[in-house]
This record gives sequence, C-alpha cells and structure tokens, in this order.
Amino acid sequence: MRQQSEESGEGMPSILIVDDNKINLQLLCGMLAGMSWRVRPVASGIMALKAAMAKLPDLILLDAMMPGMDGFEVCRHLKQTPATEHIPIVMITALTDQESRMKALRCGADDFLSKPVDRSELQVRTQNLLRVKKYGDLLREYNEALTKEVMERTQELQGAYETLTSTQSQLLRQEKLASMGVLMAGIAHEINNPVGFISSNLQTLNKYVERMTEFIQAQDGALKESGCPGETADSLARLRRRLKLDHILLDSPSLLQESLDGAQRVKKIVQDMKLFSHANDDVPRSTDINLCLESTLNLLRNELKYKTTLRCEYGELPAVLCLPDQLNQVFMNLLVNAVHAIEVHGEVTVRSWRDGERVCVAISDTGCGIPADLRERIFEPFFTTKGPGKGTGLGLSISYDIVRNHGGEISVESEMGKGTTFIVAIPVNPSQPPLPLREGGGSNPPHPPGLDPQEGS
Repeated sequence: MRQQSEESGEGMPSILIVDDNKINLQLLCGMLAGMSWRVRPVASGIMALKAAMAKLPDLILLDAMMPGMDGFEVCRHLKQTPATEHIPIVMITALTDQESRMKALRCGADDFLSKPVDRSELQVRTQNLLRVKKYGDLLREYNEALTKEVMERTQELQGAYETLTSTQSQLLRQEKLASMGVLMAGIAHEINNPVGFISSNLQTLNKYVERMTEFIQAQDGALKESGCPGETADSLARLRRRLKLDHILLDSPSLLQESLDGAQRVKKIVQDMKLFSHANDDVPRSTDINLCLESTLNLLRNELKYKTTLRCEYGELPAVLCLPDQLNQVFMNLLVNAVHAIEVHGEVTVRSWRDGERVCVAISDTGCGIPADLRERIFEPFFTTKGPGKGTGLGLSISYDIVRNHGGEISVESEMGKGTTFIVAIPVNPSQPPLPLREGGGSNPPHPPGLDPQEGS
C-alpha cells in the first residue's frame, strides 16, 4: 500500500494520514485512492511531526486518540509552529461529545470527522480543504510579494528622502553662505569708509607732528642763541621735563607709523573680505588663483598663527576662468581642516603650480593623517569625526561639488602620524563654464575615497 500511495507526480497535493490503527490507516488510504492526491500514511503522533517537518503536506487527516502523543497534542504543536501553522488539519475521532469537538477546535483543527468515516464525505471535505489551502497559499504568496514590493519601494523612498534631505541641507547651507557673502560685502564697504578716513587722518597727523617737532627744535635753538635769562630757561626746562616733551617727540613717529600700519592691515582685510565674498558674483571670470589663496590665508591668519608655521610656495600661474568665491570656499575648508588635524603645533604648506592646461594647488599639513578605513566615506554628506556641534560634515562634500563643477579633480595623499596633502586641479579654460552651486549643485556625484576625516566645517 505504501508503494501504491507514493506512485504519484510531484505536482499533486500531498495528504498526511495519521492513525495508530493499521486497519483504519489502510481504510482511509483506500477511501482516497484513485483520486488526484498523494497520500502518506504514518502510525504515530511523533512520526507525524517528523513527516510533516521533513516534507510539508497540503492536508493532514489526524486520529484524535493515539497512545503516547495523541492527536490533540500533535494538532496543537503543528499549529504553533510557523512552518506548519497554515496546513489544514481534519481531526478523526470516535468521540462524539461536544467537549471533544470543542477541544479539537481549540487545538486549531480546521474540521473533524466522526468514525466510522463516510467515503463520500471524506472525499468532499478533503477536496474543499485542499481548495481552501490552495487559495490560502496563493494569497500568502501574493501578500509576501506585495510586502517585498512595499519594502523595496519604502527603501527607495527612504533613499530618495535622504537624498532630498541632504540636498536641502546643502542648499540651505549654500544659501546661508551666499547671504553671508552679501553681509561680508556690506560690512567691508561700511568698514572701508571709516578706515579710509582714519588712514588719511593719520597720514596728515604724521605730517603735523613732523612740522611741530621741527618747530620745537628750531625754537630750542633760537632760545639758546638769544641768550634767554637763566630763570626763564630753567622754568621752560622743568615744564619740558614735566610734560615729557622729549619722550613725546621721540615716540610719536613710531606710534603714528604703527597706527598707519594697523590701518593698512584693516584695509587689506577688508579688501580680502570683498575678494572672498564676491556677493552675487555668479559670472565666471579670469582669476589669479594665487590671489585667492592669499586672501583666504589673510582671513585665516589668526587661526593659523597659534598652531602652525605657514609656508607658501607660489608658482607662476595663468588666469583661470572660474567662480573665485567658490574656490575661496574650497581653500578655506581645506586650510581649516589642516589646522584641525594638528594637535599642538605643526606646519602647513600651500603650493601652487601649472600642470599643462591645469592649475594645481596643494595644501599639506603635518597632522595626524587619515585612517584608511575612513577614506571611503570622506566625501559623504554629513560624515564627520568631530564632536557634536563642531561641524556639519558638509564642508568636503560641498568642496568636492565645487571642484567638479569647475571641471577639476580633488585628491589626497596621507600617511598616519605624518600628515595629509590635498591636491586641487582646475582647468585653465574648462569645457563648460562653472555654474553657481546653489543653482547647479543638486545631487552629489559619486565620491571617490580619500579626504580628511577631520572635516566637518
């Protein structure tokens, strides 16, 4: 009988028949013989669990009263197991009382038959439950496919949302920088006027002091030659000492010169602020990159002087068609990173040279270097190793976009404990003029590895 029950195609539904009575088992198999089903008889509850887990059946006919593990316990175990919980179970029992029927249902049975089993009823119930099982399987497959599709779409939407959030944050930062540029240009203009007055007045005052000194010296000579009475000469000498006139005459030129130097320094800073900001300068123009570097270094001098020794090695460069305010931002980001990479005191070197039709700038530091495992993420927006509140992680991401926007490349050489060098290469005449980043810098292109993990400004 076993051989006969297993001579079926793999595509037919499988029915597991469980009964400890050999005669009942043969009877049930015979009732289902000749149908388009594949039957698998087993003689105990333990064997039923093993057979069900080894190859999932489509339906289980389960005898309720069996020695050892009875049908109720087998049913409960199958319905509590995720792999078998969806298999329809028909309890077959000689018990006809309501309590036994309710017990079968509470254990999870989908249907039950009373002994002696009617052949037609068995076949009809089996056919109906197999049909329900088939539709249930199709529904679960559809739900699983739908769930997978929903998850994939959710991941796509999450990725799009993250990209949108990143782009929005960059645009907000860029607009803020643009607003700061307008503000810097306005402040520079407002400072420039009074600085001009101060510088002009100091120069005039210096001339006045020179004339007054010349007059006092001439007056002293005249008093000595005219034979001024001793009492009057003594009185003038005491007054001269009390007013410290000699010290004033000696110290005034140096004070005025220092003040003139300070005024010139302020004027230079204002000029560099205007050069750095270039508010609303959205049109590419021919620019001296060395001048961009100098203006940026001038603004960062206070940041650099306490921790670094600065070396500048400028080469002869052709004018570059670019947006200078954007390149100034790149140079500032890299210089700030160089300072932050140095813990106590080190050296920062800025070099420029021409390489064919490109202009190259290298900014080197003798700082901590870049761990190899962080280089892959350096250009990711918002990636930073700085502490909370010390950086947004957008500096290098924006710098990368700016350099690419100019048709250039940015690369890095680093050695742990020895330092890092960033190299920016910009074409002298790009094939496509650079665009204002806030208009042309939507999503970020793929970022190559290798920029400073200290970045975060």
